[in-house]
Amino acid sequence: MTHLAIFLVGLVGIAYQIALMRIFSIAQWYHFAYMIISICMLGFSFSGTLLALVRRRIAGREALWLSRCTLALVPAPALCYALGQMVPFESFRLLVEPIQSLYLLWIYLAFSLPFALVSACITLGFMIEKARVGKVYFVNMAGSGLGALVVILLLYRVNPVWVPYLLAIPAAVAHLVLQRRADWLRTWRWLAAAGILLVLVGPRPIRMSEYKGLSHAGALPDAEVLERRDGPMSQITVLSSSMIRETPGQISNYPMGRLGPLPEQIALFFDGGGMSVVNRLNGEPSEAVYLDYVGDALPYRLLTRPEVFIVGAGGGTQILNALYHRATHVTAVEADPNLFDLMEGSLHAFSGGLYTRPEVTVVHAEGRGYLQAREKRFDLIQLSLLDSFNASSAGVRALNEDYLYTLEAMGLYLDRLAPEGMLAISRWLKSPPRDTIKMAATLIETAERAGIREPARHLVVIRTWNTATLLLSKVPLSAERIAAVRAFCAERHLDICWLPDLRIEETNRYTILETPEYFQAISRLLSAERESFYRNHLFDIRPATDDRPYFFRFFRWKALPELWAHMGTEWIPFVEWGYLTLIVTLLQALLACVLLLLPLVAPALGLFRKRGGEIPGGSKQVGTAAVMFYFGALGFAFMFLEMAFIQKFMLYLSYPVLAVSVILTAMLFFAGLGSYFADRYRGVGLLPRTFAALALVSAVYGAGLSPLFAASAGLGEAWKILLSVLLLGLPAFFMGIPFPTGLQRVSERDDVSVPWAWCVNGCASVVGATLGKVLAMQFGFRFLLLTAVVLYGVATIAYPALTRDKLDG
Repeated sequence: MTHLAIFLVGLVGIAYQIALMRIFSIAQWYHFAYMIISICMLGFSFSGTLLALVRRRIAGREALWLSRCTLALVPAPALCYALGQMVPFESFRLLVEPIQSLYLLWIYLAFSLPFALVSACITLGFMIEKARVGKVYFVNMAGSGLGALVVILLLYRVNPVWVPYLLAIPAAVAHLVLQRRADWLRTWRWLAAAGILLVLVGPRPIRMSEYKGLSHAGALPDAEVLERRDGPMSQITVLSSSMIRETPGQISNYPMGRLGPLPEQIALFFDGGGMSVVNRLNGEPSEAVYLDYVGDALPYRLLTRPEVFIVGAGGGTQILNALYHRATHVTAVEADPNLFDLMEGSLHAFSGGLYTRPEVTVVHAEGRGYLQAREKRFDLIQLSLLDSFNASSAGVRALNEDYLYTLEAMGLYLDRLAPEGMLAISRWLKSPPRDTIKMAATLIETAERAGIREPARHLVVIRTWNTATLLLSKVPLSAERIAAVRAFCAERHLDICWLPDLRIEETNRYTILETPEYFQAISRLLSAERESFYRNHLFDIRPATDDRPYFFRFFRWKALPELWAHMGTEWIPFVEWGYLTLIVTLLQALLACVLLLLPLVAPALGLFRKRGGEIPGGSKQVGTAAVMFYFGALGFAFMFLEMAFIQKFMLYLSYPVLAVSVILTAMLFFAGLGSYFADRYRGVGLLPRTFAALALVSAVYGAGLSPLFAASAGLGEAWKILLSVLLLGLPAFFMGIPFPTGLQRVSERDDVSVPWAWCVNGCASVVGATLGKVLAMQFGFRFLLLTAVVLYGVATIAYPALTRDKLDG
């Protein structure tokens, strides 16, 4: 029954990890998902170190300790979640309040304990089944694969805070299957005690950051939460208040006296942060006159009754905008199914049935994937403020892979325009300017890639007091359209940042900046100085690509001295907090791994010996360097390769939740199959052939996946899933072979190095999860793929040393 117990333990581990990612996305921000990965692997490493240190004490009693660890795992996820919620951690105060570092340490310790128990169970399983390490690894990976699928489906039905409590069920079953019948009465008593403890603790609400929009809105005098919907993509909170009035890009001289106030609105908060609004519509869309006084109304002044495609339907504001301006038909995509349910259910009457009007088609899809699969052309494709102002200003999206804003995405949008169509994109303004400049650079390079010789004649950029709207026309702007832009902006007191025949004295008239910096920046982007402008700019304004899909990453390390010289400590707001958190996490992971690995490297340095020169742990020990190089290289390589493949298939499958479910389940299951194969078919040439196969597959996939995905974009979702599983299965199968093969060899040589190997591999994965992200942001996913191949080569070289004994590390 050991295999069934390990299977269930693997399920608990991955489900707890995904649940914590969702909890942290709601409590703090999305970028904390990477911290959870580090917390997970830190727990794994800690258990490896601890088991290595107590190896002699538990020798011969591994089964007993496996039973005890599964029992401890029953209440651990829920109790540790509750402990983590006890401290008022605020990520935005990390640099100004030392106490926040202690709170973060507390969270690390609390949340890592269940992962340490999961890891201990798996390591003990390896020790018990020394001759069948590959099979143990297989059942663990298979359990993890099923757990990833189960928890994502579960999150559609329950609040994520319930998941740690529900995981007590598979943990209890894992404990039960390890017991003898004679011990069942005592076992049930312990489980009953654990159950009572869980009832007493109870699910605790998520402690949400006070800097999130929902925290502010919830404090309004008459604020009321009308409804809350949970899902694996986001938690949607529906909030009403008479003080909610949100119309991004509204002009500063809006004629309220003549047109009256804005309509009543209901706010939708996604994970407590990003906000969208639903406007009350009692009659026809023609009543929404206020939408003619926003920056997003500009393309409708230049197009007559267009057919419109909107990326991100949200609360329907842009749909209403298109209908007010008499669009022939509106197609909008929305990826979150819970938003569909709200807009077609409880908010249907309030919104005037926007989602179900005959001239509107709202599709459950991701914008780029929808367009890729179809050849239909539109007069206007619109991407309007898909993030909130607060999230954009704070830089919390710096870590997000966003494939809507890459050069390849813009090329697709341009291709799907009708002959005289337009692409319209709105961005929040920042100081110093960066979003708008980066988007302008992206549109200019997109036009050049499409064969447009003079992008300057196709581009329009205007700004309100807080947003910018950029238009890219498929054909050169006519004199009539240029005149229409000038008239539109003059009537509404909007500043023109770029127009084909714009003079510098026409810019910076209404919302006055110190210099006409937007006009100056776009002028340089359109000149021969573009490359030097990219290199010398304070921020990273080079366009994002599918290989480096980080549009919201602007921070550059080389800019720090200049920021410090001119601004002192006031430079801090200009650092993307998501990126800063990633760097802090990486440093924490490195420090923790040094501390965890110290007992391993100390004997090699002649430290901590017992009298008589014996190393703690006793027995002959496989060479420290061999263990570290082999299992460390595998930890980094597996993580890097997994990240690179996830990136590729996320783009192909389009639906984020579907993609994560398919990718995790397929990779974990096939990696488990690889380990099972390695357990049954051992041979001298197995590992070199495996590494050669991985190098070949990586090279072929790196060059061939994009063309294959483009060719198969029109397939139905079921066929895409099947193709993805088959394509993922091949590298995952080979990725599953090296670790159990090396562990099997280590277990045959001595009884100490198994937990050491597990610890080293875990430490490499801890650092690899964050280091891989840093490398991908800096150099791209192709570089990550190449690095993984090199690391597998290092493991190949280190493997023969695992077969030699070493008496003193």
